[in-house]
Amino acid sequence: MLERLFGKEPSALIEAAYRDIAEMLTHSAKMLDLAAASLLDNAPLDVDLDRMDDTVDQNERLIRRSILEHLAVNPRQDLVASLLLASICQDAERIGDFARGLGELIPLARSPREGPFRDDLKQILSELRPLFEVCVEAFREDDREKANRVMSEHSGFKQRLDELTRKVAASNLSADMAVVYSGAARIVRRISAHLSNIASSVVHPYDKIRTGDESP
Repeated sequence: MLERLFGKEPSALIEAAYRDIAEMLTHSAKMLDLAAASLLDNAPLDVDLDRMDDTVDQNERLIRRSILEHLAVNPRQDLVASLLLASICQDAERIGDFARGLGELIPLARSPREGPFRDDLKQILSELRPLFEVCVEAFREDDREKANRVMSEHSGFKQRLDELTRKVAASNLSADMAVVYSGAARIVRRISAHLSNIASSVVHPYDKIRTGDESP
């Protein structure tokens, strides 16, 4: 993808920005693993998700700085490509925010998480989690097939998570558990959406990325 956007020899700044985006996604995936294990498997949360998210935010700042420095040298040649890279960076940062948000639901639950809603969320997350690596491979390798897979999977997740939310609303769950499960469904939906947004940058031109999905 770098060669398609920036030519055969992208600058060292741009190459570093690309690596940092992959690192942001890897770090956010780890945050998601930890938050989900605590929320859905009732495991202790022994890490500070806020501190982990600070690392993701720091990478976003570094990437934006790299893009600005690159544009200072090539302001016209790579403008659209730089805007696209900044957009990918923003989606990667938001995934970290939502992974942290999943952890914020934990203290709201007054009882252990168990039952069909927990099981449904765990199943969806088990299918979503591998898409982090697929998404990284898609934009690193400029692989449209992998990008389309991420976007297609997101479409299915949206339907399933919306249905789960409707079932929670119609259930007799206690208020705290209804908030936890519906909140988790919304967060997982947004994480999937941001992965899909990143994947869309491989398939669509800049003016059409995120087409068909709600804005974050």
